[in-house]
Amino acid sequence: MQWGQIKTIFIISFLLLDLFLLLQLWANRENDVIQEQADTTLEEKLEVQNIDISNVPSEVPNVTFLNAAPKGFSDQELESLKAKENQNVEVYNDRLVIATFEEPVDIDKENIQESISDIVPISNLYSYWGWNEDETTALFFQKMNNRTIYYSQGALLMIRTEDGKITGYTATLLDQVEGESEEIQQDLIPPMDIVSLLYNNGYLQENDTIEDMKVGYYSLVNLNAGEEYGEQVFAPTWRVRIGKEFYFVHATNGQVLTNDEGDFIESTIEAYDNQLSSGTPEPVQPSEEETEE
Repeated sequence: MQWGQIKTIFIISFLLLDLFLLLQLWANRENDVIQEQADTTLEEKLEVQNIDISNVPSEVPNVTFLNAAPKGFSDQELESLKAKENQNVEVYNDRLVIATFEEPVDIDKENIQESISDIVPISNLYSYWGWNEDETTALFFQKMNNRTIYYSQGALLMIRTEDGKITGYTATLLDQVEGESEEIQQDLIPPMDIVSLLYNNGYLQENDTIEDMKVGYYSLVNLNAGEEYGEQVFAPTWRVRIGKEFYFVHATNGQVLTNDEGDFIESTIEAYDNQLSSGTPEPVQPSEEETEE
């Protein structure tokens, strides 16, 4: 074999060796990058993207599943309603209160909870959720066990307005029922795990702020309107506010629950209309003593 051919073989061999070593170096660097990313904590990732989690709670509350069923308004509650002037109050099927104002009443949207406390004496049973501009309606969700029951037609105070004034309201209540759900003991998903879930699924993005985060109740099943008033099971659910957006995450299985506020109001009105058509109203009459006056 000639010397020239031998040199060519050596050169090609060295080039192949260099290429192999280069590929090995590149693979090792890629592995280092991947390992570095894996070693980066969630907090470090959030800090790099300027995501504020300072309002995320550090502890997991002890909250069980909730069994609840429709509750009729008590005599005391109805007495407080009938005592108000300028309101025609009727009760349907013992559980749906509909009040209509003879003269619309001004409302302070900035301090709505305070402004309706005198107008709607049972408003202390609910927590203010928000104002829907499209439907000109204010929503209040019932509180139970010092926690809010979110988006249930059976646990709702809905304030109707027109031209910036209250024209009336509808109200329903739930009552806690003893059942097997109370015996279900499941550890709730820790707050930072919920944050991780929202981050990894794109709900939490760069420069976002978690404004607050708390556990309430949310229905496991969206019942049909006619079934809404039967006994229901409500799951402990993390409610997370990111900026102006709200996200509900099932606190035991991590499912992200969605609900459109406008659709909820429309379906609620439809469900209440069905109740009205099937029930006979029972006007809340003034007592004999008030009539004599």
